[in-house]
Amino acid sequence: MNFLKQAAIYYAYEPHQEAAWDELEAKLPKCLLEEFMAAYRRSPKPLAASVTLTKQTFEDLTSYSKDLFTKLEVDDCNRLLEKSGFGGDPKLASMLLANILHETCNMKYMREIADGSAYENRSDLGNTQLGDGPRYKGAGVLQLTGRYNYSRLAKFLNDPRVMEGCDYVASTYPFRSAEPWITENNLLEIAKTKGFDAVCRRINGGWNGYQDRKNKFTLCKQVLNP
Repeated sequence: MNFLKQAAIYYAYEPHQEAAWDELEAKLPKCLLEEFMAAYRRSPKPLAASVTLTKQTFEDLTSYSKDLFTKLEVDDCNRLLEKSGFGGDPKLASMLLANILHETCNMKYMREIADGSAYENRSDLGNTQLGDGPRYKGAGVLQLTGRYNYSRLAKFLNDPRVMEGCDYVASTYPFRSAEPWITENNLLEIAKTKGFDAVCRRINGGWNGYQDRKNKFTLCKQVLNP
């Protein structure tokens, strides 16, 4: 059952995944499948993306010139919204983007400002080799941190270069680096059923910067619903 649960974490309704599920289901006992599907697979399929950001949208959201943002950043953000399901509805997208704006100071910081030395020898983060702390310090919009989490992202994206560390992830997957965490924490379902405050609490673990997040939520809704 556990291996099925792990597989479900990465299930995103991709055609190759559908085919793999069908093959798997044909080989497993019906009782096991029924238990598993009731718990994990029969969640609503994410809505088709209806929110598409542009450089101008980034400027409207951050007040920074659109010329400061790259096509890669915009495309990666749109890909995150699409793959996570948040892009299916402007209000849901606004919940996620408001928190991203807060966490990155309006998309200014895609790398942790500290040098990462505080993470050296942190076995709870998988940092067991010399230099792991700085190499795997926070990267991306939700600050992916630690060798263990980087290795999981590398597998998730099928890109071994993720293990090069913070600079590669921040410049290549500034937004999608957050996708495994969003998926595994059922953030879309929380947004749909419990709303903005619950999304803030799940991301932050408390209420730090809540008023700023709330103000950004209002702004996001205005920008995405002109």
